[in-house]
Amino acid sequence: MRQTLLPLLSLLSSATLSTAVAVPSPTAAADSSTTQRPGGKVDYVIVGGGPAGFVVAEQLSRNPRVRVTLLEAGPDASQDPVINVPAYFIEVLPYLSLYDSQPDPNLGGLTPNLWQGKVLGGGSATNGMLYCRGSSSVFDEWARISGNPGLAWNSLLNDFRATSHYTFQPADYQQIVNTNGFGNGPLEVSRTSGLTGFDLPFATALQSTLGLKEQDFTDGTGIGYDLGLGTIRVSNRTRSYALNTFGYEMANRPNFRLIHNAMVQKIGFSGRTAQSVTYINTLNNQTSTLTANEVIVAGGAINTPKLLMLSGVGPRNQLTKFNIPVVADIPDVGANLYDHHYSAIEVEVTPNVETVWQWSVNATGVAEYQAEYARDRSGPLGWNNGDLYAGYRLPDSIFQGINSTYYTSLPKDRPNVFFEYSTAAFVQPAPNVSIVTAWSTVIQPEASGYLTLASANYEDAPLIYSNYYGSEADKAVIMNGYKQLRSVLQAAPLQSTIVREVFPGANVTTDAQIWQAIQQSAASFHHPVGTVALGKVLDANWRIKGLKGIRVVDSSAIPNLPTCHPQSDVYAVAHRAALDIIRADGVGQ
Repeated sequence: MRQTLLPLLSLLSSATLSTAVAVPSPTAAADSSTTQRPGGKVDYVIVGGGPAGFVVAEQLSRNPRVRVTLLEAGPDASQDPVINVPAYFIEVLPYLSLYDSQPDPNLGGLTPNLWQGKVLGGGSATNGMLYCRGSSSVFDEWARISGNPGLAWNSLLNDFRATSHYTFQPADYQQIVNTNGFGNGPLEVSRTSGLTGFDLPFATALQSTLGLKEQDFTDGTGIGYDLGLGTIRVSNRTRSYALNTFGYEMANRPNFRLIHNAMVQKIGFSGRTAQSVTYINTLNNQTSTLTANEVIVAGGAINTPKLLMLSGVGPRNQLTKFNIPVVADIPDVGANLYDHHYSAIEVEVTPNVETVWQWSVNATGVAEYQAEYARDRSGPLGWNNGDLYAGYRLPDSIFQGINSTYYTSLPKDRPNVFFEYSTAAFVQPAPNVSIVTAWSTVIQPEASGYLTLASANYEDAPLIYSNYYGSEADKAVIMNGYKQLRSVLQAAPLQSTIVREVFPGANVTTDAQIWQAIQQSAASFHHPVGTVALGKVLDANWRIKGLKGIRVVDSSAIPNLPTCHPQSDVYAVAHRAALDIIRADGVGQ
């Protein structure tokens, strides 16, 4: 049976990673010790050093009288080429929590992974760096669900601007970019310095087959195709991420402390008020407790509900099962799990397409591309292995006979299927040839999953029930989207680029065979949201309802999925949350 990976985490040889990148360390204020500062108690302790945690910490610590400590379970990898060189992001395995879904009956019992970043910078240090925002109506829906008008598109646009800036990358192709959506924020966003050879034929095929037009998915648009933007610095073609942007801003602030290799075991409560966090230094196994006026949990959509349940906040029946004292019986903690699930098609391509195989396996290519990047940061090592993505709204007719109005009632600016490609082979084992993988994604699924505890041990992974393609309508979307993508790849503009379909293969023609291919190649974008959702678990000011001294600010708070990669949204939402917290707590400068 074939297995889908994201994408080639075992392909590259150590020789491929030899490109040296001199990157200044932003962690002058970071350490892995467990000794509190004199006075002990801090104003805010933030659990989770991903984009949300860094953004909130940076905003709060602007006031020199506010003491902020940020804890991250993973290490500082700011000098590792795997983190800094864009193309090497497929080798980030050492910096991930290796979570897997439970056997999924919708996939014939397969267990796709849902790996999450475990390193300073979190997912922003390990992701594919794509930066887009998607359909504006999604944000307006978040505002209605949460009761927080600051999350509406016209408001949140200010937070997108406050967290990012756009730098023009000279290159020999044209692209639509609406720079009005960017400001002077720390995170650098740019276009790629070169195209892979697959982008333009793929774009033309999307246009001729589906009628999609080029758009900029950072301006509130979600339907069309976009040549893509990424969080990559133009000056040296290295990753721009939470640590080396917002981390730099705080590096010399005496009221801010960053502690890595700090695995939080539990949040301590007095009654229904959070008062402390207990963590273990994973380098020396020393355990410490840090007291704070406020605990802000920013561990992401998997780790945040896990930590809350370990601390007694969650569904009573799950907590008592493991003899965890119940602080608050909140059934929606761990529920409402949404993710971007996709199924893949692999094609062999001609040598003019610059693929991962060429720069990692082909001996001539390895030497050539490493020399290019070392010389002037040019070539594929400074790219993220394919940028183009597209949103498409399937016709309402595909839902005839299905007892659901979910998709047909979505606002008209939203796609229901999302197409993308990478120059890596996702479906393993793959032949030893130059491969491109394209995939179809259910971008706003109807059905949700959930997660719960496996035990009361903080070291144990949670049990994740992803529920791939979990409704009849979701199944209709992935089936029709997969067929449409196959038609795009067979269209005339790609005939001189594609040699053959490797997976599922030309002999796969019936619906039963196609459904089996969809199941076998199903995987996650690693974009989980919603497990501690605004409107359900959280109030409009990010507090857990019924509790004091604790807030949640991260992807788990986002009530449902955006129609594009959520990286930009997490930065912006965290910025909005920080402003809300500063205003509510009266801790502005």
